Amino acid sequence: MSSFFCITIRYLQSLGHGRALSHGRGDGGEPEWPPSPLRVFQAIIAAAAGRWNERTRLNHAVSALWWLEQQQSPTVVAASGLVSGIKCQFYVPDNTADLVVPAWSRGEVTKQVKRTEKVVRPTHLSGDAVHYLFPLADGNPEFAKYRQTLIDAARSITHLGWGVDMVAGDAAIVSEEEAAKLPGEVWRPTPDSGGTALRVPITGTLNALMDKHEDFLNRLSSDGFKPVPPLGAFEVIHYRRATDPVARPFAAFSILKPDASGNRAFDTERRCRDVAGWIRHATGSACEGWPFGSIEGFVHGHDGPDKQLKGERANERFMYLPLPSIERRGDLGNHVGAIRRVLVTAPPGFQDRIDWIRRRLPGQELVAPDGEVTGLLNLLPTSDWVLTRYTKSAHVWSTVTPVVWPGHDDRDARKAKAILRKAFVQGGLAPELVAGIEELDWRTVGFRAGVDLAHRYQRPDHMNGRAYHVRVRFPHPVPGPLAVGAGRYRGFGLFAAED
Repeated sequence: MSSFFCITIRYLQSLGHGRALSHGRGDGGEPEWPPSPLRVFQAIIAAAAGRWNERTRLNHAVSALWWLEQQQSPTVVAASGLVSGIKCQFYVPDNTADLVVPAWSRGEVTKQVKRTEKVVRPTHLSGDAVHYLFPLADGNPEFAKYRQTLIDAARSITHLGWGVDMVAGDAAIVSEEEAAKLPGEVWRPTPDSGGTALRVPITGTLNALMDKHEDFLNRLSSDGFKPVPPLGAFEVIHYRRATDPVARPFAAFSILKPDASGNRAFDTERRCRDVAGWIRHATGSACEGWPFGSIEGFVHGHDGPDKQLKGERANERFMYLPLPSIERRGDLGNHVGAIRRVLVTAPPGFQDRIDWIRRRLPGQELVAPDGEVTGLLNLLPTSDWVLTRYTKSAHVWSTVTPVVWPGHDDRDARKAKAILRKAFVQGGLAPELVAGIEELDWRTVGFRAGVDLAHRYQRPDHMNGRAYHVRVRFPHPVPGPLAVGAGRYRGFGLFAAED
C-alpha cells in the first residue's frame, strides 16, 4: 500500500470565535490559501536553523532538505478558507531602516524610519490544519536516512505566513487510507493553467535560500548597502480542488443565410436536433485529414458503423450545441428565442482540436440531408452577450432545452434525483461538486420565459427517455458551457446562467 510523508501545520491564532486566521499573501499581494509548498519549505528551513542552532549556515539538516526539495509537488489537504471582506490597514517599517541606523550613528537624529502602508485581508479558516502529502515509493531507503531529521525540523515550526500566524508543526508517515481520512479540501497539482497558482521548491531552492540569507547578513559593509536579490529558484504550478470545475474549450459561430445577407433563425423546439446534426456534418467535413487521428470517435462519436462510442473514452468527443437566443425585454426580463448561434465544445485538455475547427469552420455551409444549404457559419466573438450567457461562470443555471434522463426513474422522485445527479457527473462535473449541489429542481414547465413544455421538443429517434427542464444551484460558480443528460452531444440538456 502507498504511503506519504505528511507535514502538518496547525494554526493557533483565532479571534475568539473558534476560527483560525492566516495572513499569508501570494503574488500581487493577494491572500494565499492554501499556503504554498514553498512557504512551508522555507518554514522548515528556518525551523531547522533554530533547532540545531545554525543561524548563519545550515549543516545538520542539509541532506534531508535537499532530498525534500527534489520530491514531486505534494498533495495539499487544507481546511477551507474564506478571505475577509473587511480590509485591515497597517503601517510597517520600510527596508530603509538599514540606512537610518548609520545616519543616527553619525548624529543625524532627525532622520526617521519610513513606514509603508499595507492593506491585508486575512483568510478565515473553517478548521485549523493543513497537511502536505509527499508520496513515498515502496521501501524508500533514502528517505529512511532523513526521516527523523525532517520530523524533528517540522515539529520545530512555530510560524507560517506573518509573524502573527503562530502554528504548531508536526510530521509523520501515513498510509493511503489514513491520508484519505484527513479532514479538509484536497488540492492536487494540475497540468493546465486553471486553479490556484502556488510556488513550489525545485532542485536548487535550498542553496538559493542559503545564499540569499548570506547576502542578507552581508547587506551592510564599508562599501555601503547591497540590496538582497529576490529568490529565483522555484516553480509556479497550479493546484485545483476536485470541486473546482474545469472550463471546456469552445468555438462559437453565428448562422447566416446561405447568401450571407443576414442572420438565419431556427425554431428551437422543432429544429434543435436538426441544427446539431448540420453542424456535426460540417465539422466532419472540415476535419477530414486532421492530425489527431480518426474523426469517427472525436467528431462523430462513433466506435464503428452505427455504434455509439462507449467505455472510458466515451466523453472524448465534440458536443454540438445550438444556442437559443436570450433576448432582453426590459422590465419583462430575459426571453428564450430562436436558434441563431451554435457552439462546438470539447473536453478539457483538447484545446488543439477546438483551435483546428475555429480556423476552418468559418464559411462552411450547413447542409441538410436532402442537400439543401440551410445556412453559413460565421465566427462569433467571445464577447457576444448571448454567448456569455452560456459560457460565463455562475452559481445558478437553468435549462433552455430539456434534459433527457439517462435512465428510468419509475416516476420516483428519489430515483429521478439520483439519475439527475448522475447526469451531471457524466457531463464532466466532479462527484464532490455534484454532491455539494445546494438546490436541484426539475419539472416539465420551464424555469425561463420563452421555453416550451419539455415533451414538445423534437428529439432524435433513439432519444426516448423522459425529459424535464432543470434548475440547479452550485455551492460556488461553475463555468459553462454546461449540458447534461442523454442528449448533451446534440443540444439537449443545455443550461444558461441566471443573472
